[in-house]
This record gives sequence, structure tokens and C-alpha cells, in this order.
Amino acid sequence: MRCLDLHTHILPGVDDGAQTVEESIQLLTAMKEQGITDVVATPHFDATHHNLPDFIERIRSAYREVQNAAAGLDLPHVFVGSEVFYFNGIGKSNGIRVLSMGGSRYFLLELPGCKLDKQIIADIVGLRENLRLIPILAHIERYAGQRGFKEVLKLIESGVALGQINATSLVEPHTKRLVLKLIKKNAVSFVATDSHSPDTRPPRMQEGLQVVADTFGENQRHIFIANSDHICQKLKDTIYEE
Repeated sequence: MRCLDLHTHILPGVDDGAQTVEESIQLLTAMKEQGITDVVATPHFDATHHNLPDFIERIRSAYREVQNAAAGLDLPHVFVGSEVFYFNGIGKSNGIRVLSMGGSRYFLLELPGCKLDKQIIADIVGLRENLRLIPILAHIERYAGQRGFKEVLKLIESGVALGQINATSLVEPHTKRLVLKLIKKNAVSFVATDSHSPDTRPPRMQEGLQVVADTFGENQRHIFIANSDHICQKLKDTIYEE
């Protein structure tokens, strides 16, 4: 069974993640040590700041750098997606489909740090119903204190969207209780690292999954890995190709 890390910032020089290809290789090496076999690079995309064609070209170039540097090394396999920041009307934006994970239907969505209003909820539903994408809501623990979060949980409960938490949030004392509560509510389908840097934001997958096993038993850890393996089987080595 493969262990997929579906939320990472390993591509060099494209966002606030790895800044050099050397850092990218360091992150991939650390991920291998954490038992991660496959990785989705999910650079930040913000429609208010990025031009989509230019963004795609930058990611393709950064991906080629990593592939060339990793050639011959026994490192996790890298697929490409994006962490797409919510914008009004995203649920009807056909062009955004190109940013899904490895040509699959899975789509990593970052929600805004404000009230999660009816328009946001409608757009999440639209991603599923209009665009036939499966929204994975990035680091849902960050939204728990926002108005409207209960409506987001209802979307997850109904299967419209899936929830992802950061492994670090399982380890850090100030977030651990919250994410364990979300797991208990069956609001979490995936644990990912959201790694940005080998020094300041390294992957902590095994530590996080160990907390899961210690709290809920080995079966729950197995479920998270199996969920990631299921997605891994859907991914292709395509870089934003429709």
C-alpha cells in the first residue's frame, strides 16, 4: 500500500515553499524517511494574483528541475496539483479544472479566513455538481473557529467534500485536541504534511499518524493510509493537461 502526501509545497521558487531545488530534494528525502512513497506538489494558486497560463508554465519548469535533480535517487514519486485559494464563482469556473491533482477529479481547495457564507458553500457544491470535481478542503482545522464551519462539516458529512488535516496539527499541543475531535466526528479523510521547508516546516507524517494510532487504534491509521492509496491509484503523470 502506498502512502500519499497530497498537500505539499516542494516545487522550488514558485510560492512560499521550497526556494531552491536543493531544498526540494531535502524535503523529498525527509518524506521518504517518514514512510511517504508518493507526493502531490500543490503550489498555491490565487486567481486574484496569478495568470493561469503563466502559472502553469512556471510549475512545469519547476517540476522539470525537481525531476532532473531526483533522477537516479530513490525518492517519493511526484505528481502535480495545486492548492487553489477560493474565489467567488469558482464552482462554475471550468478553467480551474486543469489544476486538479494529476489529471484526476480530486481538487485541493483552500478556504478564506473569514465567514464561510452561503456563496462559499454553494461554490463548493458547484465544484462537485458542475465541474465534476471532488473538493478536498485543505487543513480544515484552520476554519473551525469561523462562522459557517458547521455548514462545511455538513458538506463533508454528506460526501460533497472531503476533509484534510495537517500532520503537524496532530503533534502541536495547541491544535491536537481540535483535530482529534474532527477525526472523532468523521470529518477527516486525509492526513498530509503541508510541508514548506526542510527546516521550519518539515514533514511530520509519522509523528501525526502515531498520534492517530495511539488515540484511535491502528485501524484508524490504516484507514488514512488506505484513503491516500486510493487517490494515488487515480493520479497520472500529467502536468496540468486537460
